[in-house]
Amino acid sequence: TLDNVILSPIQTAKNHTNNTHDGVVQDIKNQLYLISASGRILWKKQLPEPILGRVEQIDIYQNGRLQLAFATSHKLYVLDRNGNEVKPFPISFKDNITQPLSVFDYDNNKTYRLLITQGKDLVMYDARGKKVKGFNFKSAKNRITSQPQHFRIGRKDYIVFKTTNRISILNRRGQIRVPVSTTFKWSNNPIFLYKNTFTTTNATGQLIQINTKGKVKVGALDIAKDHDLEMSSKTLVALSENQLRIRQKTITLDFGNYTAPKLFYLNDKIYISLTDQQTSKVLLFDSQAKMIPNFPIYGTEAAEMQRLDNEKGLELITQGDPKTILVYKIY
Repeated sequence: TLDNVILSPIQTAKNHTNNTHDGVVQDIKNQLYLISASGRILWKKQLPEPILGRVEQIDIYQNGRLQLAFATSHKLYVLDRNGNEVKPFPISFKDNITQPLSVFDYDNNKTYRLLITQGKDLVMYDARGKKVKGFNFKSAKNRITSQPQHFRIGRKDYIVFKTTNRISILNRRGQIRVPVSTTFKWSNNPIFLYKNTFTTTNATGQLIQINTKGKVKVGALDIAKDHDLEMSSKTLVALSENQLRIRQKTITLDFGNYTAPKLFYLNDKIYISLTDQQTSKVLLFDSQAKMIPNFPIYGTEAAEMQRLDNEKGLELITQGDPKTILVYKIY
């Protein structure tokens, strides 16, 4: 149980000291908590603002010790295992940061790039807090409306994000890699890499896929205007009203007020979770759209799945009352 009402759904972070996972969560008074796998609060840190999006993990010193990296509206933070600020962070910004922090590790060699979005602009830092001189992005014509993502297809890197009515696909230097002239009326869903295409939906629920040549394919998903999307490289999940589509199967749920579906790949198996906030039920499905045994279970917010400890089985983390975190063991 936390001191105050939980601000956003809990997430997990790897504990490099014992190869387990801890919980990371912020409350409405902007206190950030690190909570052990056994439920003990390890530390609390007062922040001036809410965190934007998810907390990322990086290994600045390339020694296996992990730090937490995230942005608020005016600061870029890196914290060590004990909640201490890693110098020269935090970096302060006069103009608002408008999207969550994007962390790129192009070659998977711990040479991190920390990308900040400010309206129409992108600013890239290295892990020492220095601006990356080789990144020369010129301001977008319109406001950037999605968190920039990094994808690698073959040997090429792609930095992808949406603006008000377009998609930008850049190379590492911030230059256009794939020109796309088509304009769109976007949904609020992110961009995913699905079957080697940059994939999202438009405002009417159509599937938009763009390949590495810039060719646009528009397909029907048979979903409503208001919908939520989740994907892995080969699995598409869509929630529209009470219709949940997992790959090619669609199941009808009870009418309710559902959180967006979340996809987890753990122990060589895909899980899809969503929570009906109207009835306080957490649902969990496999990739064949079959309910996992003993579900639904009690929970009030979107759930996270992870292997928290070194014991057999997985954990599902959700909320009970507004201040309480619940953990279920799944065998």
